[in-house]
Amino acid sequence: MLRRLLIKNWAIIEDADITFRDGLTVLTGETGAGKSLIIDSITLLSGDRASVEMIRQGSDKASVVGYFNNLPMKTINLLNRIGINDVSDEIVISRTISLNKNVIKINDTNVTLNDLKTITASLIDIHNQFEMIKLFNKDNYLEIIDGFKSEIIEEYIEKYLSSLSLFNNKKKEHLSLVEKVKKYQENKEQYEYDLKEIQALSLRENEEEEIKEEITLLRHFEDIHSLLDDAKNVIDEGLIDKLYQVRNDIKNLSSFQNEYLDMSNQLDNYYYELEAIFEDIKHKHHHLDFKAGRLDELEDRLNAINHLKKKHHKDVNELIIYQKELETLIASSEDFSVLLNESEKELRDRYDEAYQKAKDISFIREKISRNIEKELERNLDDLLLKTKFKVSLVQKEKEDDLSGNIFSSRGIDEVDFLIETNIGEGLKPLNKVVSGGEASRIMLAIKTLFIKAKKTPIVIFDEADSGISGEVASKVANKIYEISHQSQVIVITHLPQLASLSKHHLKISKFINKGRTYTSIKELSLEERIYEVASLISDGEVTKAQLEYASEMITNKE
Repeated sequence: MLRRLLIKNWAIIEDADITFRDGLTVLTGETGAGKSLIIDSITLLSGDRASVEMIRQGSDKASVVGYFNNLPMKTINLLNRIGINDVSDEIVISRTISLNKNVIKINDTNVTLNDLKTITASLIDIHNQFEMIKLFNKDNYLEIIDGFKSEIIEEYIEKYLSSLSLFNNKKKEHLSLVEKVKKYQENKEQYEYDLKEIQALSLRENEEEEIKEEITLLRHFEDIHSLLDDAKNVIDEGLIDKLYQVRNDIKNLSSFQNEYLDMSNQLDNYYYELEAIFEDIKHKHHHLDFKAGRLDELEDRLNAINHLKKKHHKDVNELIIYQKELETLIASSEDFSVLLNESEKELRDRYDEAYQKAKDISFIREKISRNIEKELERNLDDLLLKTKFKVSLVQKEKEDDLSGNIFSSRGIDEVDFLIETNIGEGLKPLNKVVSGGEASRIMLAIKTLFIKAKKTPIVIFDEADSGISGEVASKVANKIYEISHQSQVIVITHLPQLASLSKHHLKISKFINKGRTYTSIKELSLEERIYEVASLISDGEVTKAQLEYASEMITNKE
């Protein structure tokens, strides 16, 4: 439950420290006093986006801190999952909103907005006008149904999404093969010509560099031969023998003085390296040969390679790869019909598997829906709505083209809520026939079932009683009071029937001091509660009779 709420510099709330209790807490007060700001503060702690425009004038930041205890095990497990451990009975959630940044913490650990939403979704359920809007949008109906058994549904959806992913991957692979076959059939003659042309050159990797190097050699043969000849002559004059003598002399010197030791070691290394280099020079000189016509042959081949490169916009190594691809493509072309049949069969198998997994979800939804219908009709009867209610679930049929357009992230179900509010008129779509007052009761009835199924610890009602009065108001009040038997309920209300049922009553008012507006939050005593309920009954000045009636309403509950 929410035990304590601290609010600083949030609109007209400068500094509030509110203690909450279990059971039913009502917030009453004049319009604009700040009741909704308190609810907004709780929604901030549940992951709502914050607006810097709500920071109190003259302040550079606002903050909201909530103390929560009696945590359900689901919440503790979620906390552990994001690295917040050693949680026993209480967590502190804080949000600081400033012009520069927003900071969210749970037990002094920074968390993301998404993590906060995930954690508080297991703690808090907020019923507001947005929930009413959802009731008139069919796109939200699957979410409402799945919410009743989310743990079970999500297991089935996970299996379905895994199968759907396999189908989508296979579909891409199949379409790629179809495109490949189509392209081959359109370009078959060109492919065969290209292959013959490339094969005729018998290309080798890195051949271009070798050809260019040999062409350079042949074009400058006389210069290269002359330089190698000069180098060989110098070597043959005994250069290596002289180096050998220097090496031995320095080596002998090192036996007398250590300063020559490093020099001797270096000369050893240089001597053997130079000896190898000299042998290589003599080898190259001996094997240097000029073949008549070789230069023309190489230049012709290089021109042929360059022509092929330019034509296909590929380098030599890429042409070799392309040749292998063409060889594979042409060799396998005879089996294209077999490959297409096998691919289509596998695609259909994947399709059928995903469809079956989707039908498994539909089966669970059908069972959930039947339970919802029965329980909802009972709840609506409690709220003075004699209705028939039906969840219409229709599964999309398989497609012949295996396109997969029937699959969504939640399965293959199309859902509608049908209701008969006037006996004999027949079932009609809920969003077409329900009035505002009826919608609020239907949403409350659904919410009652949802909270019971989810065992939600904290439930917030933001003026859920708007647009109702009389006996209906009493029934709505009793239904909200019923919810408070299993969950902590915090509600803004203008109904005396609901206010009289509260266990904890907060009066919200505003005042002006030195040109600034402030919010005051006061927990009412029994006598003050009686007067506040009486003022909700009264259209003007509170009478003795109204006080007596208010007292009777409160004491009868207690």
